[in-house]
Amino acid sequence: MSEASAAVYLGRLPDVRMSFQLMGLHARRAEAGWTYPSHEHPMYEIHWMVDGDMEMVINGQTYPQSRGDLLFIRPGMTHFCKSAGPEGFAYFSVHFSLQDTTLSRELNRYKDSYYPAASSLVQGLTPALSALYRLAIEHMKSPLPASGQMKVHAAVFELLGALVDQLSQTDAIALSRKEMLARRIAEQIEDSVRYLLLHGPMQGSERTWIQDIAKSLGLSPSQVNRIFHQVYGKAPRRFMSDTFLNEARRLLLQTDLSIDHIAMMLGYKTNAHFSRQFKRWTGIAPSEFRSQGNAEDT
Repeated sequence: MSEASAAVYLGRLPDVRMSFQLMGLHARRAEAGWTYPSHEHPMYEIHWMVDGDMEMVINGQTYPQSRGDLLFIRPGMTHFCKSAGPEGFAYFSVHFSLQDTTLSRELNRYKDSYYPAASSLVQGLTPALSALYRLAIEHMKSPLPASGQMKVHAAVFELLGALVDQLSQTDAIALSRKEMLARRIAEQIEDSVRYLLLHGPMQGSERTWIQDIAKSLGLSPSQVNRIFHQVYGKAPRRFMSDTFLNEARRLLLQTDLSIDHIAMMLGYKTNAHFSRQFKRWTGIAPSEFRSQGNAEDT
């Protein structure tokens, strides 16, 4: 037996390929009587009270907030806030969006918005929130250097991990069999794309990949399509296309590889085929997408 055939995994972690956007991290002190008008946005929002008292109205429900209390606002929720004390208040707010289907699904499973300061969720999030709050204060004094920006990224990922962990413990919602199957389908699709990037093209098409996944789970392709769509709101082939698109974007923006090379890595026989597909996905050619990304960084 060769050394290669005798090798076994001792452990394994899932790949991290998350399209993530962070906006509106800010600390603010407001005077008594201050209000913020009703609005909604497509972002998740964590609203953490630093001191004082205020009220937040979310989808018509009023939530009083005092020092240390936290509100978790999901995309599309209408909300506005106002001062509730004679001396004003201070808060810290984080807005973020992500295209990680599994993580988004987890965040949307939990319906509570209000978590008091003494709750296990707030206690679990406080270290990461405190770190981000300190960095926000520092950034107001002078722009953060590259090391400071990396600290922001690290604290945000710590915050997300703690948020999902604490929500799962707090709300204790068990995954249904359908949700577990949909998650396994998503993981196998991502594994297929990872294998393609690491080892080169596999035999078959997206359609046969889905058929192989269905066979491995003891399901028919139609069952795989129905279950996945019911849980994630999209077909498995659409999820696979989204995964390819995210990889294409990452390779175009984060590497100096030629577009020909990227097309080959993603399993396309020609640059022209890849460019047509990318333009179908995004409305622009890969070269234009890369140029726009480079312009934003300068």
